[in-house]
Amino acid sequence: MPNRHLPASVEAERSILGAILLDNRTLNEAAGRLQRDEFSLDSHRRIYSRMLKLAESAQPIDLTMLIEELDRHKELQTVGDVGYVSGLLDGVPDRPSIRALHQYR
Repeated sequence: MPNRHLPASVEAERSILGAILLDNRTLNEAAGRLQRDEFSLDSHRRIYSRMLKLAESAQPIDLTMLIEELDRHKELQTVGDVGYVSGLLDGVPDRPSIRALHQYR
């Protein structure tokens, strides 16, 4: 079992993923601090992995591209459907500090 900081904050994870969708530059900070396995929910690990794959292929990480990528790999229903993915944008603070969110976890 990976060494995780428990209890994890699912809301902090959602904020990180939502912030990446709002501003792709946030992924640079997140990738330097967060590994896929640090996310407590499997759905968040899958979403983060797909975001990293989009970035690696120089694709924009927006809601449409992320949903298409998850669907293409048959993971969309696994992560909770379109509603869950689009809901990541709800309540995201303006460009939150990944460092602060990571410490909150």
